[in-house]
Amino acid sequence: MTLTENHSRTCAFITLGCKVNQYETQALRESLIAKGFMEVSPEITADVYVINTCTVTSASDEKSRNYIKQLKKMSPRSSIVVTGCYAESDAETIKKIDGVSHVITKADEASLAEIITGAESRYYPQSGFSQSYRLRNSLTDAQTQKDSIFRLKISHFQGHTKAFLKIEDGCDMYCSYCIIPYVRGNIRSRKWQDIQEEAKRLIQNGYKEIILTGIHLGAYGKETQNGVSLVTILEKLSDLSGMGRIRLSSIEANEITPELIDLVADKKNICPHFHIPLQSGDNVILKRMNRKYTAEHYLEILDTIRAKIRLPSFTTDVMAGFPGETEEQFENTVNVCRKAGYCRMHIFPFSIRKGTPAAEMQNHCPPQIIRQRKNLLKTHADTLAFAYKKLFFNSVAEVLVETERDGKTDKLCGYSERYIKVIFDGPDALKNSIVPVIIEKVTPSDVYGKFYENETHE
Repeated sequence: MTLTENHSRTCAFITLGCKVNQYETQALRESLIAKGFMEVSPEITADVYVINTCTVTSASDEKSRNYIKQLKKMSPRSSIVVTGCYAESDAETIKKIDGVSHVITKADEASLAEIITGAESRYYPQSGFSQSYRLRNSLTDAQTQKDSIFRLKISHFQGHTKAFLKIEDGCDMYCSYCIIPYVRGNIRSRKWQDIQEEAKRLIQNGYKEIILTGIHLGAYGKETQNGVSLVTILEKLSDLSGMGRIRLSSIEANEITPELIDLVADKKNICPHFHIPLQSGDNVILKRMNRKYTAEHYLEILDTIRAKIRLPSFTTDVMAGFPGETEEQFENTVNVCRKAGYCRMHIFPFSIRKGTPAAEMQNHCPPQIIRQRKNLLKTHADTLAFAYKKLFFNSVAEVLVETERDGKTDKLCGYSERYIKVIFDGPDALKNSIVPVIIEKVTPSDVYGKFYENETHE
């Protein structure tokens, strides 16, 4: 029996990694549903499982392999389709795993639905056949490959109140610890017309917040040199009819321009929230990481933002235990974090990623030292987050109410424009709407408020 025969076809998705992967899974989901598939939970048997992989660390690769093996054991007759960054970086290893039907690389993701339904290849659900699939008519022309990664489009965002909108792919930073530029290639910017159309669809389908995402978001438009930049896109999207609010997913410190700061300050529907990766607060380590700023410049950028925007929210990524990091250099990172006053910190232990310059560096930190530093950073992160949230006591926040209630309290909950989670009482009718909430209580772990009903607010 093949998937081209007439029977009820089911699919399930497992997504690992970043926001871009989440977006791409949604696009793949919609392409399969358009072909007549019905989505089911990955915990139950499906005709096709699609695993969208991550390869940012060796642990990510292992996690992907484990999912494949678990699915094969649970449902041996199902088709397992592997795509994503790990599929791009090491297709040959994945092909050898029992149960894998297709390994689909980035250039062919837009044709995934055709591939697995047999429109572009034969499908053997019981033969154990594995292949790294490249479309027979795939062209090597650079423009064709560039356009192919944006052929997939979305209209919804499964399981989310907010929707991600991918506007860019690829990266040319080549940080010494990161494999992603080698996997996803150089910067490619999506056409403004396609971004606009997708944003309009998401607005029409009820999404009140759109998060712009990409691998190297701040570099949007860099390769086209046509004058259309991230600031241009933000300004155009903010003016769309029905746009609730827009948020940036991540941006590098040295790509935050005066024009961007002024735009966020001027537009009430652009969230005053900047996710600015730090990675290290020591200049020697930053240089060895191939980061393009100093700790002093990084803090200057934050001060410039604060001068224009009231109480902006800063979130970040920090790495603990980069090769050769001394105790003094680690303390430099801690001090920069204190000065930055982050709302939230994502803390990552350094992990060897084969194929990157950092993997070949000397003086790797012992695992126990990396763990200690990670834990210390977590303690500082909690202290900084509590201090920042207390600044909003007795003030009004604009909260996008989630469609699911808070698991601990069964109250409504959602995130403010400054990315603070707020819990409050209210009816289900408020779900998926942006409402004013006055913050009445702040604890180290939670922020509680009251729906600001029938009141005017700034």
